[in-house]
Amino acid sequence: MIFKRLILENFRVFNGLEHIDLSPRKAGVFHQPVILFGGLNGAGKTSILTAIRLALLGKRAVSDAISKKDYQAYLTEQINGAALLSSNESASARVTLVFTYTHQGEHKQYEISRSWQKSSDEQLTLIVNDIPDSTLTTDQVQSFLNEIVPPGIGDLFFFDGEKIAELAEDDTGTYLKEAVQRLLGIDILNRLSNDLEIYLKDKGSKAADKDTLKKIEAAEIEKLAATKESKKFQENAEQFCGRLAELKRDIAKKELIINENDGTWASNRAIANAKLDALVKKKQDLQAELKSEVNGTYPLALAPKSMQALLGQLKSDQKIKQARAFSNELVEHLDGLREHLSTNLEKQGDEAYNEMQRYFGQIINKTAMQTPKLDITDGDFALLEAQTTDARIAKLKVDRLNEELVKVQAELDQLSVRIERAPDAEALNKLYQSLRELEQERDDLSRKYINLMLSAKTHKQIELDCAKRLEKLYAALKTNHSADKATLRVDKSQNALAEFKEELIKLRVTQLEQLFIDAYRKLARKEDLKFSAKIDVETFDVNLVDSAGVNINRKSLSAGEKQIFAFAILEALGKLSGRVLPVVVDTPLGRLDSIHRGKLVRNYFPEASEQVILLSTDTEVDEDFYQALAPKISHAFEIKFDQQTRSSTVKEGYFWQDKIQEAV
Repeated sequence: MIFKRLILENFRVFNGLEHIDLSPRKAGVFHQPVILFGGLNGAGKTSILTAIRLALLGKRAVSDAISKKDYQAYLTEQINGAALLSSNESASARVTLVFTYTHQGEHKQYEISRSWQKSSDEQLTLIVNDIPDSTLTTDQVQSFLNEIVPPGIGDLFFFDGEKIAELAEDDTGTYLKEAVQRLLGIDILNRLSNDLEIYLKDKGSKAADKDTLKKIEAAEIEKLAATKESKKFQENAEQFCGRLAELKRDIAKKELIINENDGTWASNRAIANAKLDALVKKKQDLQAELKSEVNGTYPLALAPKSMQALLGQLKSDQKIKQARAFSNELVEHLDGLREHLSTNLEKQGDEAYNEMQRYFGQIINKTAMQTPKLDITDGDFALLEAQTTDARIAKLKVDRLNEELVKVQAELDQLSVRIERAPDAEALNKLYQSLRELEQERDDLSRKYINLMLSAKTHKQIELDCAKRLEKLYAALKTNHSADKATLRVDKSQNALAEFKEELIKLRVTQLEQLFIDAYRKLARKEDLKFSAKIDVETFDVNLVDSAGVNINRKSLSAGEKQIFAFAILEALGKLSGRVLPVVVDTPLGRLDSIHRGKLVRNYFPEASEQVILLSTDTEVDEDFYQALAPKISHAFEIKFDQQTRSSTVKEGYFWQDKIQEAV
């Protein structure tokens, strides 16, 4: 198997789509198996490992036994927070892994993709050679993946620094024991042994003494009766399931009808009617006020241009009349003015009089020749002018009243429609009564269902108690009739299975010891090469032994030495499994000294597999170790975390790669 490409969408610290090329490259004819990822703590290195494990292992990437609800909660936690917030919590996340694998003699490219939304089931799809395989269900696709990476094997190839630390500190051999049993299929042998035990019980009953037979017969009868009763109560309870589901649907329909008819509105119908009356009264008042305004000076405002022209003409007529009155008044006083000037000015008086007569004559002649078009009194003119002003004010008021009237009419129309559509109190009461009856029936059936299931549980417990009693009785049969041939054959078979299991474990443990020694000597310091290893076949604890055959206390080892020990165990188990899978390691070097770290960089990572994905910080694979590992590095990536967006991006390159390339 070789990983070709990893695609992340809104996964953990990665917001949006992130395409990562994982295909190992070559430098001429030389194979370069290492793909190196660099990133500071929290940048997203673990997200890469988690995505690969999740894509291949599914639920088992989280735990061997996890409920559907907990798995959905786990998937929801993996959705990028920024994407979840920006899409109103409807964002989807996806991990896609493209890899090549030789299956049933055929080399193909597979694309496995898992996608999900908040608190929803995942969607698992498989594409083979760019063609979607729609013939397999989700479970079948996962079964296919389990064939490639069997349960328990993934931990041997895809692991992080915490797994290394856990294995390094495991003095009990628990992890190693579980790993070996998974590799050897010991559970199959255990199932065969249990089947033989059942056969033995059946055979032993034929040779039992009368007293034991009676006890067995009574227990079998009691067990059968309890089974029947438990089944009967369960079947009776299940009869209510259909009706309960039907009631649930009917209740939902009733609630929908009540909501659609707006029960709250219907209950306030009297208030609505009162509001309707108030609106009608307001409309009538507005109409009366409007009628009053229209009956006054308002009509004058309907022809503003004509009224303006009329007032202009009347003002001109007023000037003509004023000029004529002035002329008449002046003529009456001309003789007196002449006499006054002659007396006071003597000879110059006539000249002054003539000049004044010419001046006033010009003024009077401008208007004296004109005739008023509309001969109305000054009082009528003042009245008409005042009425025109009132008409403009009346128009503004009429416009305002019309606007209010339109609003009131709109409210009346809306309120009338709502009152017309809303059910009356009697109809609403019937709906509520029907809903209460359905809820009462549902509650009664639920109580009956629960009581029946409790009765079924009680009889199921009796059945289990009888089964335990029968187990003891059949065990007694085996003891009392060990001389029976069938019993002897079963005993021999069970002994053979036990011996086979023991020899198989010994053989595999011997192989594991040698694989461990080879791996440990490759990784340990020079002064530790004299060590050998011995694995206890009972406890599976690994003991380091010096050249004198004395066990070395693992607790006395340094943290770095323990981690080298753990790496050696993982490499040995991986080779023992017979699987050829990529190795993915996350932050493995944190607790190692420079010597042990150099051993891993030079002797473990380049040889661990045909493809090694190494996730490191800048202090683990630093500039010196990068140079040492460079001939085996296919390509490298740097994971950068943006504090503002709270998300990471992947770009090709490494912390010091550009500097190294410039030096070369």
